[in-house]
Amino acid sequence: MRPAFLSTRQAGGFAMLLLVLLALPAVVGKSLLPAREQSYASQSWGTGPFPWIQQQLFEEKGDIDVAFVGSSHILHCIDARRVQATLSRKLGRPATVRVIGWGGAGYDALYFITKDLLEHRKVNLLVFYDEDNGAGSRNTKSPAWFRWADDAGSLAGLPLTEQAYFYFASLVGMPRNLLCLLRPNLPADVHAQNYWEEHYRSTSLADNLGSTSSELGLASLPNADTDPAVPFVPFSPENGATPEDACIYSSATKTNFQFSTQPLPPWQLHFMRLFATSARQHGSRLVLLHIPVMSEIRSPVIQERAFWPQMIGADLTMMGVPPAKMFAGIQDPDVCKLYFNRSHFNQNGQAFFTSLILPSILQIYETRANH
Repeated sequence: MRPAFLSTRQAGGFAMLLLVLLALPAVVGKSLLPAREQSYASQSWGTGPFPWIQQQLFEEKGDIDVAFVGSSHILHCIDARRVQATLSRKLGRPATVRVIGWGGAGYDALYFITKDLLEHRKVNLLVFYDEDNGAGSRNTKSPAWFRWADDAGSLAGLPLTEQAYFYFASLVGMPRNLLCLLRPNLPADVHAQNYWEEHYRSTSLADNLGSTSSELGLASLPNADTDPAVPFVPFSPENGATPEDACIYSSATKTNFQFSTQPLPPWQLHFMRLFATSARQHGSRLVLLHIPVMSEIRSPVIQERAFWPQMIGADLTMMGVPPAKMFAGIQDPDVCKLYFNRSHFNQNGQAFFTSLILPSILQIYETRANH
């Protein structure tokens, strides 16, 4: 077999080139990076609704009354148009409600993307959910929104192995960033037909103010791991569940909540605290919304991984609907009509869930405004 290099000089030259490439994130400063919005504009619809995120963060102006932020659960659980219309009537003026969501969970993505949002637009109420993607699982889109020159300071206090992960994420994203210097990406048409409409059989993400209204069906509970190809059947539960079943955490309602005692991965807690600090600095009130998945539909309590107000030291409101109350009297085959897989609501579930939590969201907003 022929040697990889014909001489020591060739081997040395290759090693030097490799070192230069590996050092690029640390060497390339902010002045040599394209505008941050290019990190979002360079992503396709198939990697997540980044064209919509880019438009909302960097092009559309004005305050946002309520922003629902987070990964796919948030995208599918809220009828943003209904929230905006109802809030507008209550305020006596046009309200602004947006869903800023993406694919893949993780408090790292939640922190960095929301930080970009808050640096460009004032948000009165930030609604999010527990971004649990497992101890070892990471958001694979980190090269899109993490740039070493911009964000290295956010890693202070993390173990070196965690910092190394983000360094190499920025290394993977470096070629795309450098290419954007030569050929900036034009903003995408957010009203054009795209992956989210085709894959989830949803109306326009832009027309839905960022939420995805999926017309997908689910065959049965045991087969709920993947997106199925079964006909969508319109369904509206009439099981007696009402908005009064929604719970805002307080001393009077705490028996409706259950908090795990399992320790959180340090990196998740690190970014959750940064997220809360950023929201506080920008004057945004935080609401943690529990979104039920199929594995807990008969649970009498709202299960959370931590008592978050104690963990992050922020003005945080927790709310949700005890699943057993929400799904009381609905048989499993009909529960399947509310989901398109075991973790995400379809259009039926979105409408049902929104109807139950909307009055509480408005109550929290009004309390914030009066305060």
